[in-house]
Amino acid sequence: MRTQDASSATPAPGRRAEIARFLVGGASTTLVSWALYLVLLRWLPYVVAYSIAYVAGIAWSYFANTLFVFRRAPSVARAALFPLVYLAQYLAGTVLLMILVDVLHAPKAFAPLAVIVLTLPLTYVLSRHVITANPRPDHDAEGKPR
Repeated sequence: MRTQDASSATPAPGRRAEIARFLVGGASTTLVSWALYLVLLRWLPYVVAYSIAYVAGIAWSYFANTLFVFRRAPSVARAALFPLVYLAQYLAGTVLLMILVDVLHAPKAFAPLAVIVLTLPLTYVLSRHVITANPRPDHDAEGKPR
């Protein structure tokens, strides 16, 4: 039987740096989205405000993740797939938001922050897959023809 030592559970230095950049990029996305959510919350129901802020955050996040986190060139193929990451996060996040606000009576202004923390692992794994996967085998990792 194969055993696993404790060091194999920790990410390699390059991966740790990538995760740190992901957290910074995610923090910037969070601040932009949350600020927009708070502004919209003055006039709109919380789920509508959340939805609009969420969509705006996708565009911000695509460029933050592509250019800063995973250090890839933007591509049409990646941009087309990237919203699927956030569709999965949105569905999970909306259910969590409604549970937090309607069942647990969390404040509407702060519940999205908890949603972000709870969906962070899902978002990292899916973002990494979409942005670093080579969508065209006849092209290199940067999307250039071989």
